[in-house]
Amino acid sequence: VDVLTNPENKLMAKRSFGSDASLVGAMATEFMVGLEEQGVLACAKHFPGHGDTKEDSHEGFAFTDKTLEELRTQELIPFAEQIAQGVSFIMVGHISAPNILGDSCPSSLSEVMITDVLREEMGYDRIVITDALNMGAIANNYTSGDAAVMALQAGVDILLMPKDFSGAYDAVLKAVESGELSEERLEESLVRILKV
Repeated sequence: VDVLTNPENKLMAKRSFGSDASLVGAMATEFMVGLEEQGVLACAKHFPGHGDTKEDSHEGFAFTDKTLEELRTQELIPFAEQIAQGVSFIMVGHISAPNILGDSCPSSLSEVMITDVLREEMGYDRIVITDALNMGAIANNYTSGDAAVMALQAGVDILLMPKDFSGAYDAVLKAVESGELSEERLEESLVRILKV
């Protein structure tokens, strides 16, 4: 559901329904309906929108310079449509939004983007999954353990493909044992996953 708002974005040029947010939302909804008619659950990605970036998060940080208000007028429109239609999964991208967060933290590790914006403001209560955690934006800047704990603290339910699975797993266990990550936070995710 990425809205192609940056013409220099070659990565998303072939992966987007276009630059009109309403059209992208409508096309994505029809695609979701088609998948679900065949027994396949849909996943809307890459929250909060990869269409404005020009970098490739497979290699390193990808940035949007937009404010949250600017995202609301374009990039978030198709996500709102998908939420209204009951999409089962939303994938959060490794998109840094410094004009929202004040630093280069990827959205996939950001409590502001996941809990405050996606869950509370937009009302999404189903499964949030990270983009692949072995991609350069994460793997080149965080250990697998740190990324796993940060993502879960931020409100993620499923960690996709940590570069070092054992390191991520061990770090989550240690974070729960130390109280850095609560069992209640993990149970929220388990309930969402079991419902779907």
